Amino acid sequence: MIPYLPQPHVTIRGTTFYAFGFLVALAIEVGWWMMVRCASRFRLERREVGRLTFHMLAWGYLGSHVLYWLLVDRAGLALRPWRLLNPLDGIYSFGGIACGLLAVIWFAHRYNFTRMQFWRYLDLAGFVFPFSWTIARTGCALAHDHPGVPSTSWIAVRFPAGPRLDLGLIEMLFTAGLAVCFLLLGRRAWPAPFFCGLFFFLYGPFRLGLDGLRYPPSAPDRLFGWSSLVLGCFLLMLAWRHRADPRGDTT
Repeated sequence: MIPYLPQPHVTIRGTTFYAFGFLVALAIEVGWWMMVRCASRFRLERREVGRLTFHMLAWGYLGSHVLYWLLVDRAGLALRPWRLLNPLDGIYSFGGIACGLLAVIWFAHRYNFTRMQFWRYLDLAGFVFPFSWTIARTGCALAHDHPGVPSTSWIAVRFPAGPRLDLGLIEMLFTAGLAVCFLLLGRRAWPAPFFCGLFFFLYGPFRLGLDGLRYPPSAPDRLFGWSSLVLGCFLLMLAWRHRADPRGDTT
């Protein structure tokens, strides 16, 4: 089994900083950097990508915070509603992805993106996402904030209360594998939005299986898995329609 390691932290002038927060911030920074750096590979202007990515990350993060309290911990919000005003207090991945996608749709329209530019941007985001997500889930693995069912398998973690699966660790390994696969697939041209569709298509079934190991089970997360699978199928079918021109010149 994997030994249980307490989350690294440092205290500076009475304020404690944990590894989770640092890695989430690093994931956002790496995601921003990769989006801008890889823009030309997806035939997009770096300036436009940087501007749209700012809105995607900002609104995605705020959405992850708001939906955490509305979907995950409504009881805690009812007891202390002012916690909703602290954006550093609680985040939920489903809210981040959903609100980030909505922000992309809204601001792409506002900035007069063509339909194909929009699909290219989603493809770029889908290509970059596993890299950022791996860093963020490393923070979850160090924080041990997604405990699973009791287990004695080789990948189980020796929690103080007994060995069990660490779902943050499992998801980190899965997305790291996706990142490697995307690097290999990125050696050739694919029709947009192939990478975004492939990510959601693979992540949906994985998430459904992972949520079956959650303790206790969470209904909103099962919705996340099914939504990801349906969205992935739609985006892959769209990429198939664009297969005649992998460079994405068709509309």
